[in-house]
Amino acid sequence: MSSFTAYDAIGDRFEVFTDTASQRSVETETFFHMVGDVKGKSVLDLACGYGYFGRELYRQGASRVVGVDISPSMIELARKESARNNEAIEFHVANVCEMPVMGQFERVTAAWLFNYAQSPAELEAMFYAVAQNLQPGGKLIAYTVDPSFRLEDGNFTKYGVHVKSENPHEGGFRCPSEFVTTPPSEFTFYRWSHEDYERAIRKAGFSDYHWQRPLISKTNRQKFPEGYWGDFERNCLQTGLVCTL
Repeated sequence: MSSFTAYDAIGDRFEVFTDTASQRSVETETFFHMVGDVKGKSVLDLACGYGYFGRELYRQGASRVVGVDISPSMIELARKESARNNEAIEFHVANVCEMPVMGQFERVTAAWLFNYAQSPAELEAMFYAVAQNLQPGGKLIAYTVDPSFRLEDGNFTKYGVHVKSENPHEGGFRCPSEFVTTPPSEFTFYRWSHEDYERAIRKAGFSDYHWQRPLISKTNRQKFPEGYWGDFERNCLQTGLVCTL
């Protein structure tokens, strides 16, 4: 199932998932730590889904927020939510690999975009599209599947994502999975190597990049039994990535 089909089918269930999965709070805290202060800055939010991150950045003072997602149903949810809140956020349905230049932004955010690249060439196309929409010196803040994750070392089910299998695919891995919702919501992601990412980053013209391990706050540690986050830290499915043009 493609990401387009999956998220159109999931619809409202994805919002339920983000409200209930324990990994979500780690993801959001890490994401906003990487983004930093956006007051007065323009932001392009790729793979925006129902618009959560873009709306939060708008509320934090971003001067302009534009959201892009491949799923019409997700963009419809995003538009309805922002209209309800009287937020001046633009939303567009587009495949990032094929979208036109939306502007020259100071920040591009991409939570769960690159893990849907179905080949190294598509991964490169995504990074190139990001670079085309960034001002010189602008930053990409991404959240994606950790290249070091190995299903054989443990699953991620208790944190909200169940990986059903890892299948070799074009030098990486294709991973049929499901969000832990009722009923389960199927989707497929792709895991690419650090080398694949570095090649794509360099080819797109970025001058620098660094990986960011997920941050588990004291509050999150206290919210769950001792040792709950052990598997998460030993074999993490997710990672942050910051690139500077």
